[in-house]
Amino acid sequence: MELEGWSAAESSAYLPLPKSSDHKYRRGVLGCVTGSKQFPGAALLTTSAALSVGIGMVRYFGPDVVKKAVIQNRPEVVIQTGNVNAYLLGSGVPAKKSLLRKITMEMANRANLPKVLDAGALYLAGASKSPTIITPHAGELAELLNVSAKTIEGDPMRYATEAASKFKVTVLLKGNETIVANQFRVIKLPAATSWLATAGTGDVLAGILGALLALNHEKVTKDNLIELGATASYIHAQAAAKSSKGPINLEKMIDQIAIEIGVLSH
Repeated sequence: MELEGWSAAESSAYLPLPKSSDHKYRRGVLGCVTGSKQFPGAALLTTSAALSVGIGMVRYFGPDVVKKAVIQNRPEVVIQTGNVNAYLLGSGVPAKKSLLRKITMEMANRANLPKVLDAGALYLAGASKSPTIITPHAGELAELLNVSAKTIEGDPMRYATEAASKFKVTVLLKGNETIVANQFRVIKLPAATSWLATAGTGDVLAGILGALLALNHEKVTKDNLIELGATASYIHAQAAAKSSKGPINLEKMIDQIAIEIGVLSH
């Protein structure tokens, strides 16, 4: 299988400028089932990153105590149920099984909506029927495939492809050199800043990716999820590198996402 690269020009294809005829629902609505009492920050990071992409709306579905924190920090986030074009599940949610995640997964499957499965929702990978991309790091992928993290790190391309085939999903394997794979293609992103190896940056990536699925909901397929994953990873790496020359400040990084979107949009 030939290893592909990814560029700014290719990313631009998934970043359409708003039209004069657009409204918030046409620009895409992302439903987030992220954050928990243990990790409330993940809800703030995923929703904030998604909003920086410029989609029409973010709806948040999570614990009431986390909803309150989200609204206090991002009042534009909507906590009422309603129309959704894509889902992001699992960031900052304990790995134990959750009824809310299971119900949301079933809703997404019935409506054939695209979704991102991160962290505490990765265990649902095999149950997905609609277009799905999972975002594990080496340790999480190792658990899914019942091998060691060291084994994954030794041949990330092989095991990302293996997981894609096994679960019939697209795999975004996070790392210094991120790999995005489906059953037929593999894209390798350029090495990102090593400062990204810090808590919260994965939540930011998940928010970007979920937003891209919502923004492109009319053309998302199982085949082009790999390109949306590569686009999210490219934006994520650029925002990290340009927002700081040293340790990552997540607020600055999220602000930089909007700048990168403005540069890349066409």
